[in-house]
Amino acid sequence: MNTLGCSLKYSGLHALNELRIKPVCVQSVRWKRKPRWLPVAKSKQFRVPERPKFDEGETLELRRLYDRYRTHLRAVRKYLKQEFIDLSASSSAALEGTQNEAEEHQLCLKENEEWNKQVALLREQRLLQEQEARRESILAKLVAAEERQKERMEKAEEMVREEKERAKFYITADNIDKAIEDALASPVDHNYAIDLEGHIYRGHKTKPSDVPPDELEKIQVQG
Repeated sequence: MNTLGCSLKYSGLHALNELRIKPVCVQSVRWKRKPRWLPVAKSKQFRVPERPKFDEGETLELRRLYDRYRTHLRAVRKYLKQEFIDLSASSSAALEGTQNEAEEHQLCLKENEEWNKQVALLREQRLLQEQEARRESILAKLVAAEERQKERMEKAEEMVREEKERAKFYITADNIDKAIEDALASPVDHNYAIDLEGHIYRGHKTKPSDVPPDELEKIQVQG
């Protein structure tokens, strides 16, 4: 029973360890030297370190190299200082050139604005002229349309007057009897004869001797 309980407990702890978030990496930190707050070790408490001895030739060589290094460093400093001075001078010239360019740009903008004003004035004048021409064209079209309408109205009135004049001779229910009597009283003969010379003799019973020579009707020949 105890073995089973231990097994279950171990399984639960193992499961918890599996669910625990594991770090990506673990870095151990150790001191390269003893911290300052710790005292001197007992084995080194009364030890006097030996003074290091340097070779004289090596010391002279190191001193020569150090002097050479300082000389080169001083030369580099002077060179960089001169470069900075030259760059500052060129920067001043560049700044002055930039100012000149800015002034020239402002002049160009001002001149461009003047040009825009002139172009706007010319455009306004042109638009006014086009508007006036369009207005005159529209007025002319309106006048022409009124003239055409007037002519159409005059023609219509003339047709109405002519129709009214012809309506006087229309046969209606009121005058049909009189029209029949007049037609019977004055019959119209549509027969006619033509001789070799082109004279017309109207009537079915008309003879050439019945028509006087000055009343002869001749056919009009179109050439």
